[in-house]
Amino acid sequence: MQLFLPQNIFGKLIADNLLPECDKNINYMPSSLLSKTLKDSESAVALIPTSDLIQNKDFFVSKKFGLSFEGGLCNSYFYFIPGQKEISEIALVGDVSSVEVIFSKILFKEIYNTDVGIKIVSDDSRLNGLNYLESGDKNFFSGKFLDGISFAEEIIDALNLPFVNYVFASKEKSLIEKINGDFLGLGNRLYDYVESDKHVKYFSLPTSNYIKENISSLVIDFEQQDLEGITQLIQLPYFHGIINDIVEVNFV
Repeated sequence: MQLFLPQNIFGKLIADNLLPECDKNINYMPSSLLSKTLKDSESAVALIPTSDLIQNKDFFVSKKFGLSFEGGLCNSYFYFIPGQKEISEIALVGDVSSVEVIFSKILFKEIYNTDVGIKIVSDDSRLNGLNYLESGDKNFFSGKFLDGISFAEEIIDALNLPFVNYVFASKEKSLIEKINGDFLGLGNRLYDYVESDKHVKYFSLPTSNYIKENISSLVIDFEQQDLEGITQLIQLPYFHGIINDIVEVNFV
């Protein structure tokens, strides 16, 4: 079985804590490519952005494991120009996926009743004078995330549910059944790994300390509220007229 994971700290933490018999054929890639790669692959599971399920209704999805956020720690942060009262456009930069494209726009409509334009920017050097959302590890490498606004917290405020950023999906139901068994204990192993400071190899000490202090808000082992979070999240585009039909998730 091939396992495709997002190329970020959270994908790495998951990989580092898989049992030896589970960690074969792991591949990291940009979040925007995960679903396409899964679709084109055989005998594969991928940790895909949750909103990719809108275009991949036939994927089977684990109801036991994924990547959910319940607080400030997350993969994406907003950075706003100080003192600006009206925002008409948000630039997206970094490891951008359908989650950021769809829900940054919906968030501004839900919370501020404002229609914003979305602009994807190729690199940080083009962000001068822009309000933007950055996704991926650059938030943590620079430490600037401490001055940003957590994308997860904004989604949580809008839904009153956890923000499920990624789900484990496959074209094959049997593979989801397999990981549902093989991944037992993954969440606790990940927490112990971070509590033992084994994650510090990836980042500076202040960033590593922040992740350690907030690791309990990262959820790997899903509960009912996480499943409700998935359902509510992928229904939002329907209620905002972005898609024509409500998507039913094939939970396994």
